[in-house]
Amino acid sequence: MKTRILFAAVALLWSSGAAFAANSQTTQFNVSSDVIANCTISALDLNFGNYDPVVANKTANRDVTTSVNVLCTKGASGVTVGLDLGGHGSGSSRFMLDGVSGDTLQYELYSDAARSAVWGNSGSGLVALATFGPIGAGAGVTNTIYGRIPSGQDKSVGHYTDVVTATVNF
Repeated sequence: MKTRILFAAVALLWSSGAAFAANSQTTQFNVSSDVIANCTISALDLNFGNYDPVVANKTANRDVTTSVNVLCTKGASGVTVGLDLGGHGSGSSRFMLDGVSGDTLQYELYSDAARSAVWGNSGSGLVALATFGPIGAGAGVTNTIYGRIPSGQDKSVGHYTDVVTATVNF
């Protein structure tokens, strides 16, 4: 019995090879990955609520806000965000459309609370990365979109809508 156990132990050591190896070889290999510049963008709907051309909104603008969130790879450069004119824009103006009457309601989107800088989709209308502050992996940055329906628009009763596309350029 002792002989069998001793024989089994010697066979086990012999089969492992490592215990009796007199020589060895090594090699090295490279490990790599490229971190790419990438950004995501999301925005919340903007709802102006009721626009009353007869009473309150005859002399007062209808101002509301919404937000856009951008998340970019740390170190992404040249990041800007643009907002197009929407589906019913004309020239440089944005309009909502009532699908029943065909009437339009003018509105505008701004990048500042004073509503003096129109948020566009090119040139000076783009909002640059500096406006969004430092963007690091895992933490998106939210920026406010300031909306306004100018006062004094005499419009038909209806439900006015538009769809604006927000684009992050990087």
